[in-house]
Amino acid sequence: PPGEKAFELCGHAPEPTTMRAALSLLLVSTTVDAFSVSGLGVVRPARAATPAMQTIAPERESTIPDSLPSSWTVPDTFSLADLKEPPMYRLTLFRSGDAVHMANALLDVIPLEKEKAVEVADTAARVGLSLVGVWEQGLCETYSEELRRGYNIACDVSKAE
Repeated sequence: PPGEKAFELCGHAPEPTTMRAALSLLLVSTTVDAFSVSGLGVVRPARAATPAMQTIAPERESTIPDSLPSSWTVPDTFSLADLKEPPMYRLTLFRSGDAVHMANALLDVIPLEKEKAVEVADTAARVGLSLVGVWEQGLCETYSEELRRGYNIACDVSKAE
């Protein structure tokens, strides 16, 4: 056989069992590419089969439109009208019983100093009406409703000029 002559040139002839083992190993290594045979019959996974993370991502083409669609409008998020202070309203107290009752109602409903509540109640008892304070409309109306419903005190809310 032609293979034997090549070995004879080296000075020694191959053993038939060695040749069979080499051919078997060659066949196994070409048919099983996920594993490599090493050592004494130990089968280990080949390096190509081990999981690895991808570290480089493909470049992505960015598509930025040249202009915005004609239907798109920029929302107005800033307006000078927002900087204006809201209109202020006056709360006027009318004589509704004695000064002590009116002063206690004012202290319960509105965050006033005791001296201010007594002064407003005394003026309303003597003159017939007194300015309690000036607030935004919603707060002023809330105070007025609470004084009317909870304490039966007559009062009025009017726009401050």
